[in-house]
Amino acid sequence: PEKLFAHPSANIKEELAAFNLPDGFSVNLFASDQHGLTSPLSMRWDTSGRMYVTVTTTYPHVFPGDVPNDKIIIIEDVDKDGVADRSTVFADGLNIPTGLELGDGGVYVGQNTEILFLKDTDGDLIADEREVVLGGFGNGDSHQTINSFIWSPGGELYFGQGDGCESRVETPWGSSDLFQAGFYRFRPRRLKLDPLLDDFMGPGNPWGVAFDNWGQIFSVDGAGGVTFLSPGQIPSHHRIRLRRIGDPGGYCGVGHIDGEHLPESFRDCFVTCDFKRNRVIQFTVDRRGSGFDLDFEESLIESSHRNFRPVDVRQGPDGAIYVVDWYNPITCHQDDAYRHPDRDKAHGRIWRIAPDRLLSHPQDLATIDTAELIQNLDSDNPWIRYQVKRECTSRKSEAVVSALETLLEAADKKSQGYEHLLFEVLSVYETLEVINQPLLLRCLNSGDERLRAYATRVVGRWHDRIDDPLSLLSNRVIDSDSLVRMEAVAACAGIPYPESITVAARAFDLEVDYDIGYVLKQAAHHLQPYWLPAFREGRLRFQTPQHLASILNEAGGREVVDQLKELVLNGTLKDDSRRSAIESIIGMANEEDLTRFALNLEMFTESEKYDAASHASALRQAVVVAKDVKASGDVSAMLRTLISTGSDDVSVEAIKLAGKWNTVDLSGEIEELAADQSTATAVRTAALNALAEIKGDEAGSFIKTVFAEAKAAGIQASAIGALSRVDRDSAVDQFAKFITEDSITSKEVSLALVEILARDGGSERLADVLTESELKEDVARKLLSAVFQSGRSDQAVLAVITNVLSVGKSVPEYDEQFVSELVDSAASNGNAQAGKVMFKTIGCISCHKVAGSGGTAGPDLTAIGTTLSGHRISEELLWPQKQVKEGFSLVRVITTEGRVLQGYERKTRETQQTGALLIEDPQSGELTKIDKDEIDVRQNAGSAMPSGLTTLLSEEQLLDLIAYLQSLGKL
Repeated sequence: PEKLFAHPSANIKEELAAFNLPDGFSVNLFASDQHGLTSPLSMRWDTSGRMYVTVTTTYPHVFPGDVPNDKIIIIEDVDKDGVADRSTVFADGLNIPTGLELGDGGVYVGQNTEILFLKDTDGDLIADEREVVLGGFGNGDSHQTINSFIWSPGGELYFGQGDGCESRVETPWGSSDLFQAGFYRFRPRRLKLDPLLDDFMGPGNPWGVAFDNWGQIFSVDGAGGVTFLSPGQIPSHHRIRLRRIGDPGGYCGVGHIDGEHLPESFRDCFVTCDFKRNRVIQFTVDRRGSGFDLDFEESLIESSHRNFRPVDVRQGPDGAIYVVDWYNPITCHQDDAYRHPDRDKAHGRIWRIAPDRLLSHPQDLATIDTAELIQNLDSDNPWIRYQVKRECTSRKSEAVVSALETLLEAADKKSQGYEHLLFEVLSVYETLEVINQPLLLRCLNSGDERLRAYATRVVGRWHDRIDDPLSLLSNRVIDSDSLVRMEAVAACAGIPYPESITVAARAFDLEVDYDIGYVLKQAAHHLQPYWLPAFREGRLRFQTPQHLASILNEAGGREVVDQLKELVLNGTLKDDSRRSAIESIIGMANEEDLTRFALNLEMFTESEKYDAASHASALRQAVVVAKDVKASGDVSAMLRTLISTGSDDVSVEAIKLAGKWNTVDLSGEIEELAADQSTATAVRTAALNALAEIKGDEAGSFIKTVFAEAKAAGIQASAIGALSRVDRDSAVDQFAKFITEDSITSKEVSLALVEILARDGGSERLADVLTESELKEDVARKLLSAVFQSGRSDQAVLAVITNVLSVGKSVPEYDEQFVSELVDSAASNGNAQAGKVMFKTIGCISCHKVAGSGGTAGPDLTAIGTTLSGHRISEELLWPQKQVKEGFSLVRVITTEGRVLQGYERKTRETQQTGALLIEDPQSGELTKIDKDEIDVRQNAGSAMPSGLTTLLSEEQLLDLIAYLQSLGKL
């Protein structure tokens, strides 16, 4: 069996001393490995106030020959003094149980590929019944399996799944599939399991969901910030990314805290575990249109102890805030080996953070009668309100409903908390799956927009069991409050009727901001199997042509293009609706469509006023499809007209089309534009590139002349780029001279460099020429900066640069003893402040973020000092190809046309099915899809960080840089 390593720095007294808390709070140890808590993962309470904790010794992978034996442990504070008194193993034989919640008289557990339901039937606090509720969840990555179970106000079990997993779960409603990262919403009384944000539409590694006091949903991501999740409630498989509202960062576990016993600045807010930086942070949200803005506030607790790894946080029955401390110097298995000797598997803690004024311990909810239980829905303690619903799932529904009716009859309708009481009562009905349409109507017409928004969501959930749900939504979709409108559109999407889309489309009559726009797009796609056939058969009418056009635009696809054409041509559409419709048509155009809708000036002229901006936007869409479709008719004449409109934006796109379509008749006019010094740079650049496409090798001499006569460095850079398309070697020679000019900046060098590196063999040829030219140091530094700006990692070119700047130094062979000595020297002699300067000087900041500033081509280094050891940091610096962080390994592709593309591969369900390759540019984040038949050569290029950068540093500078990186994230 595996021997569980216990890190020698474990010391409760020292760990307590390492904490820093805001005024008004104190911290104590509630429970630890003395109670069996080895690597605890999550905690929840039963309705009697007992804490349940999942623990693992299996993670990250079962030890060869062992059988997984992870546990759920019950922790009891018998005397209510804030310290655990006893523990009981509720269940064992589990396999990395990453999800835990109590309800329906038992415990739901997410482990590996299953959701289990465990039940204690004889009252000894040991599970004696075990049932597999659902199976088929993905387990491709052991720290991304289904996790972080939490009940919604209405009794739905929410949980996340990371991008290393793929789930196919059979349910009575059909297969519920979730590819890569996303969320599940489970309604246990109907066994309905909905996949949300399928195919990595949102967070990449979801590890926590929380609800505010009115049911709005927020989630945190172990790899990418905070998301407002309410717009993502449509179980659509149409891939549209949902934005995040909180800065990127590694967060695990999130809880909503509230109560007048808390300091005012910590009421009605969220807390989440910033595990990499050894702290629990607070954030608040404020309404912005139909969504929310987020502000990170002060930390709730932070530690200077490296092993403090908070992974779950909850407000407990006494109003204190409890934090699960996984306790480990190592945070995951992406960056460190499964069997890393420092991986602690013997320790774990739960810390209790108590405000100066605590709540009294609640009574045992499991022992009181149902009438008294329901009275607690009006409690000021959010823990009690949450647990009342859990206890209701163990009672007879009839008795609960009777008590709810009595509660509402006696309630003071004029009291300040009455609307929120309605919210709580409605959510109990949801939890029990008992329909109460009169109560729903009362909530839908509430004067409080927060209650109207939540009730609107319930209409979608109950649509198959209430009368005329669409009529209930018709007013809410044009509600004065934008959040209500967003919920109404999402609710329409949950009603599988053709007419649902016509009700949702009414939202276009009022302001459509980001979140409403997102749900409208998803609603159009999700409901398409219902509304599109009915529309084609003449059985569906929209209230206005604008509604129809807007939905057709959102739905897209060749199925709707004929209807869009008709709407544009009959003149019923105006402004944005018309522009969007034209661009949708062009995106699916045939030859005649391109002529009629893209190249036709009259299409963008009304009352003799030409809309050049809209036309340029439409032409950009035409450029995208021009590779596959060419306009019909006299293309040369039409493009000639567009080039001469007087709009630079229109001219640029028209010239691009001339190049794409090899319009030889226009080459003379395009040459004139390229040579004219008074023509805008963007137009001249487009002209040079078009000539390279039209004339091929014959364009070389002309482009060289333009370069020689150019007065602007930007045009010279463009000329080199265009020349590289037809005469790579000459372009490289020109580039080598170009970069030596003092007036040329690294930005202009980068513009030309990107084009050369995009040619097959361009990198190698450039390296040879640079070697022969004997680069001067100042030119080499300029070129190095340009390489960083380009986002390319071409080792041949970088080797030449580093050879010049390092004055003959080379990277030593890897030696463990050398690394140890380097780390020790950095600790004793390194200057972190000087290292911070060096971090910027050699360009690290162009690819890496620290505290929100910097590039995104490489991993965020904000907390690297608390997540990686000094040894690992030093190895990454000197030998970046030795271990490459997951998700940051470059792929290099040479297309059948000889283009060279480099970036990070991003998989989707579509690319898996078609064999296409989706590449994300490291610097811009722009995605490029390369079809399978366009790929000639595909290579793994390793880390984007070039080898040899440390040869540019003196020994003192290297030690300073290591010291700086080791300091990041520490208090």
